[in-house]
Amino acid sequence: MFLHHTMTDSEILRTCEGCESPHLRLVADRLRERVAEMGEIHKLALRLGASFDAADIRKTAVTITALSGER
Repeated sequence: MFLHHTMTDSEILRTCEGCESPHLRLVADRLRERVAEMGEIHKLALRLGASFDAADIRKTAVTITALSGER
């Protein structure tokens, strides 16, 4: 039985490096994708906070919403 449900994201990623289990590799791959998306959201949020253009704010907010949406 895998304990990934009780582990932190970083613990899962560390545990899955070089792992032979397809299930844990899938979990790690999904976490890596989510971390990359969160980094993009962070960059966009910083840009959003510095913008004074309504069209840019709206476009950036739509992009953030799309990245953070349900899967």
